[in-house]
Amino acid sequence: MFEWSRILPPRNNDYVGHPIALWFLVLIALRNTFRAVVHYFAPDGGSGIIAGIPLETYSAGAVQAIVNSFGVYGIGHLIEAVLVWLVLFRYRSLIPFVYVCMIASEILAVFLFWWKPLPVVPPGQLGVYVLLPVSILFFLFSVRRRVP
Repeated sequence: MFEWSRILPPRNNDYVGHPIALWFLVLIALRNTFRAVVHYFAPDGGSGIIAGIPLETYSAGAVQAIVNSFGVYGIGHLIEAVLVWLVLFRYRSLIPFVYVCMIASEILAVFLFWWKPLPVVPPGQLGVYVLLPVSILFFLFSVRRRVP
């Protein structure tokens, strides 16, 4: 017999960190959901209309590869969004872990932008430099116990 509990274990919303870290994670979930929808469903995947990549200067095959890559990026954002929403509604005890994952992702993104720079500076690149220290701050809030 199929058991859902093997996929989604019992609920654990025993979050003891500061509520502001929880509410900031709601904003992150909304951001990830928005990014997922844009990168997956926009005709250019957001590569031209948002990131500002001059698609008209590339061959048709290159444009197709860029747009497809942004669609794959959207799939990643969708998975991130679903996992963050799942944590917010069912597994709040994992909020500090989500922040650790965010911090690791942003550090890797900073390294990627240095190692493989884009021909333009997309909003996501600027956002990483802002979100990295902010994520560290909210991680600290998430592991700090509330005073009763």
